[in-house]
Amino acid sequence: MNRKIMLLMLAAVLLLSVIAVSACNSNAPTLTPTPGPGGAVINSDSVITGEIKAIRPQTTGYPWEVDVLVQSSESVGNLPNPTSDKVGQVVTCKTDQDVASFAVDEAINARVKYVGDVPQPGITLYIYNITAK
Repeated sequence: MNRKIMLLMLAAVLLLSVIAVSACNSNAPTLTPTPGPGGAVINSDSVITGEIKAIRPQTTGYPWEVDVLVQSSESVGNLPNPTSDKVGQVVTCKTDQDVASFAVDEAINARVKYVGDVPQPGITLYIYNITAK
């Protein structure tokens, strides 16, 4: 009797595995883990030039919040560009890159993408690979 139960459980596990693999091969949007405490959202990316307008250390979530005046924005491959409509605007971004060495009004190059913001619901801009221009 125990052997029949074990075989039924094994069959159930195999069936669920096949269903899971099938779901992974669908045409659903690509999800990707993001750095820091964020969740997964649809892949996005952009390469920007900008100017730092404010740097604020945070006590929860990502360790830094940075306001950046976006001066130019380039798409990365065919990924959605989260900053294409932000050129000429100041955007607030979160990051886990140590930005203590940067200064207000400093020109930068960086990458910006969307990340899920946990525990707060919604979408956040995440800035990374920040370098002085």
